[in-house]
Amino acid sequence: MYDRCAGLGYHCESTHQIRRITGDDRAHFFDWLDLDFESVMETIAGDFADVLRPGMVEPFSDGLCALDRGSDIRFFHDFRPTSGTALTQSDIDRQFDRVRAKFRALADRWRTLARSSAYVLYVHHDAFDELTAADLRRLRLVIATAYPRHRFDLLWLRRTPPSDGGALGPGISWGTVATAPGRWEGDDAEWDAAFRDLRFASPPPSTEPSVSREAFTTPVPSVTDRSTSV
Repeated sequence: MYDRCAGLGYHCESTHQIRRITGDDRAHFFDWLDLDFESVMETIAGDFADVLRPGMVEPFSDGLCALDRGSDIRFFHDFRPTSGTALTQSDIDRQFDRVRAKFRALADRWRTLARSSAYVLYVHHDAFDELTAADLRRLRLVIATAYPRHRFDLLWLRRTPPSDGGALGPGISWGTVATAPGRWEGDDAEWDAAFRDLRFASPPPSTEPSVSREAFTTPVPSVTDRSTSV
């Protein structure tokens, strides 16, 4: 039984499904972010130092999101346009200190969890079937190097079975979750099946502020369209 479950990207589908399945809505650093695998690796290896540095954040994808050039993370929900639907540099500059304070707090929460006695399952949603078993082994090594006493496993979720699933090594498993066209939340039945044999400790009463569904209706990259990627 795992004490906690935390997502490691790729985008909002994994955050929504992990919270729905586990019943735990406590925020983690990578929740609701749009970022590639290497950004996850570099962020953890660099102890979050390159995320949201002053002067590195700018509007991206015609103002649909804010791109942090230091970490290659795309923020679709934390910076909000003051008028219309497109973010401006002024919007980002005015909101920067608030957003940075939030993610510094989440980085501290990540470190606290990783240094605790908790047994954690990290889930990486490989939404475009781009990774290999060697990539997941690298990810496990990065986390284990940063937090040598941390007890954790990795779950690699793809759209289709990997050809090298037998080469993952200890502490790493894989599963599949088929895409749900037109539904950013993903397919509930697919995610339920992927988590069927996993068990999680009951979460404590939530102290997180509630967030309306409308907060996550900003368009995000489709699972079949990488045109907004860096």
